[in-house]
Amino acid sequence: MVKAADGSRLPIHLNTRTLTSHFFFGPYVLLPLISAFTWLGGLLALLILWVVAGKPRYMADEADVVFISDLGATHQTLFICICVVTAAFYVLSLFAERWLRHVDRLPTDLRTREKIFDWLAIFFGCVGAAGLILLSARNAFEFSQVHWIGTLIFVVGVALSAIFQSAEIWSLHKDHPDRKSLKRNSILKLIVVFVAVVTAIAFGSTYAVCGGNSTPYKSHSAETCNKITSAAASLEWAVAFILVFYFLTLCADLWPAGKSSPRYMRRLAKWQERHEPSSVEHDFTGRRAFGVYPERWEDREETMRREMRDRNLGITTGTTGTTGVTGPRSGLGGENEYEQGRMSGSSQIPMMRQV
Repeated sequence: MVKAADGSRLPIHLNTRTLTSHFFFGPYVLLPLISAFTWLGGLLALLILWVVAGKPRYMADEADVVFISDLGATHQTLFICICVVTAAFYVLSLFAERWLRHVDRLPTDLRTREKIFDWLAIFFGCVGAAGLILLSARNAFEFSQVHWIGTLIFVVGVALSAIFQSAEIWSLHKDHPDRKSLKRNSILKLIVVFVAVVTAIAFGSTYAVCGGNSTPYKSHSAETCNKITSAAASLEWAVAFILVFYFLTLCADLWPAGKSSPRYMRRLAKWQERHEPSSVEHDFTGRRAFGVYPERWEDREETMRREMRDRNLGITTGTTGTTGVTGPRSGLGGENEYEQGRMSGSSQIPMMRQV
């Protein structure tokens, strides 16, 4: 826990290294967390149900290791709930990231291509989410073809969405070189996507050898097909668990939003002003709280009241937040500086001096 100069500890709700502060100031990070834990908990629940039931084969041609699709068809109501909640919070996470970049709560898009990447990520993410809901609604026993089409849409949609997210974040890293987390997040996301895609390709290849059955197929015996199809089922489970790590990369993307909340900055700045003398070099807010950029820590009403007071007193308010007394200046540029005293610090629109 961070300590101030007077020995006071930073309250846990202001410590952004913990998840607690995000409950108060950056709850957006909870969206992908809910998606991740819903998906993980759902997979574990299906596995437990299968093990408790004695690891049955739900169909005569199934292998020793059952597919997620077959378990989902057996417990369809549970499977639909898992998939719908996961898909909903996943899509909400994508839109939350777009909004936070738009309002500058996260490193903002400075190039058109970054916005294009982001919207493509949202589009393909929505396509993937729709595929997830489709495959859960159409079970593998009664609607096998539709189910596997939904599975393909889900896998391809999420993979493309993650790739465009990685491209956007990598591009943002070049525009915001001081944000080292951007480069780390893009590389981490690409690694997760690469591993998932390779595993999915391996799953598709092994599944095709015996058509997903454990019975004799072409030149392969029943024993061989049982082993190969069991391997395919294991790879399907692996892809599903890797998806949890992808959702956690979305948490990493949204994590900084807890530090950029205006409410958080105001409370942290006020706590710093109470416990940190101005002579101390360390500045928790990264800015000298009220002195340098007061408009960043004040409510709108407080900002308007301060600006009105400054205009009445003839105090210059520049865009940097520094102040000084207006009046005729001698030397080059004096007239411009005088005129600046008649401008609003936020809008830079000439305003009549109040007397």
